[in-house]
Amino acid sequence: MHLAIAILILIIVCAVLIPTIGMNVIFLILGAVIAWAIFMRNKSINENINKVPEQTLHIVNVERGGVFELKGVGENYEDLTLTVLAKHLYQEGDFSWYELECDKGSDEKIWVEVEDDDETTVSIVLKKMKLQDIKVTPETLWQIDDNEYGSVYGGYTYEDSGNATFYRFCDDTRAEKLYYWDFVKGNKILSVEKWGETEYEVFLSQKLRPSQITVLRNNEG
Repeated sequence: MHLAIAILILIIVCAVLIPTIGMNVIFLILGAVIAWAIFMRNKSINENINKVPEQTLHIVNVERGGVFELKGVGENYEDLTLTVLAKHLYQEGDFSWYELECDKGSDEKIWVEVEDDDETTVSIVLKKMKLQDIKVTPETLWQIDDNEYGSVYGGYTYEDSGNATFYRFCDDTRAEKLYYWDFVKGNKILSVEKWGETEYEVFLSQKLRPSQITVLRNNEG
């Protein structure tokens, strides 16, 4: 987005200068600036992708069959050893995050979300709820969305909302659309997801510190 705006401004400036310096010089300037901008963008993307080496035991590298430990989860400060059953992808524009569908050894599934933007953010779902459990109506959610401000369920304040796409098993042929709202309170996240026209899901999650996470194995291998 910033690159497109910068190029548009440059084109306008060059159009003004055409009578003074000529078309050939304008084309040379445009070509050089665009090439530099693309190079810097690709460099930034590559640095972000490679900031955690692929073989490193790290939560961003965990795939199906991976195993990791979490310390001090929930109100009872439970220690968990989780095995990844599946990895799913959420995407919103250029931003994406993963959902790890895990088994904690008792046929009970646990969901862990991993965001790897400027820093790695990991959260674990503590509880699945319904919209009526948090005493919020769809109308209230859309009003909060319009205002980009509001709170729900005893002080969870609005952080973000938007359209996203869910790719089950990270398969780009299995796209499902949703709308989400995120509310925060301390290290807790209250997420509401709208699927289809009338289906709402609510998740109460806990943000985890890096010291609470130990990866034992990245994948089945």
